[in-house]
Amino acid sequence: MDRNVAAIFGRLVQQNKEISKSVTVRSYRAGETICEAEEMGRSLFLVASGRVQLYRTTREGRRFAIATLGPGSMFGEASLLGGEGPNTYAVALEPCTIWVMPRQKALEISSTDAMFGFGLMQAMGLRVMEAENRLEQVAYRTISSRLAALLLELAATNPQGIVQATHQELADMLGTWRETVSKTLQDFRRRGWISSGRRQLILLDKESLRMEAGNL
Repeated sequence: MDRNVAAIFGRLVQQNKEISKSVTVRSYRAGETICEAEEMGRSLFLVASGRVQLYRTTREGRRFAIATLGPGSMFGEASLLGGEGPNTYAVALEPCTIWVMPRQKALEISSTDAMFGFGLMQAMGLRVMEAENRLEQVAYRTISSRLAALLLELAATNPQGIVQATHQELADMLGTWRETVSKTLQDFRRRGWISSGRRQLILLDKESLRMEAGNL
């Protein structure tokens, strides 16, 4: 769904000089914060390359991942309706290139291009579904199952099956404690499913991880 919006967005940028001038292209390193909640509420973002994680923070300051976005995905679309949640922000999972458009310009486009406006509605619906799926996983799946699924997701674009993330970052993505993640990863290593290095994990047995991820 997001890719439809991205295609329309790209076409408009190429065809309209005024729109092209309003778009800013930014690059980010893995682990770098792309935008805080304040900017999320006043801009529209397109992932041109790389992958992005959207987070929300609890009142206690803990992080909870609500979506993982790849090339062609958009975020910040809720800003067109008055802003994202006050605690939503984005972090680069890997080196990223991001296109940024001011909220006002995106509003102007959505009012004149019906396909663009419809695509934004689809993107917002998709984001709600992703958040609901995350919450369902927290409620009904074991930590072992959720961690296996997360490792496979993070390694999806790496041919060597390498995941570059700390135990704390994985815990944040799952909305759990670092100690719980460390204990589960130790079990995965004991079973021969993964090996670990400095700030990275290597998936050795993806098939077993897939089976674990499917266990409810």
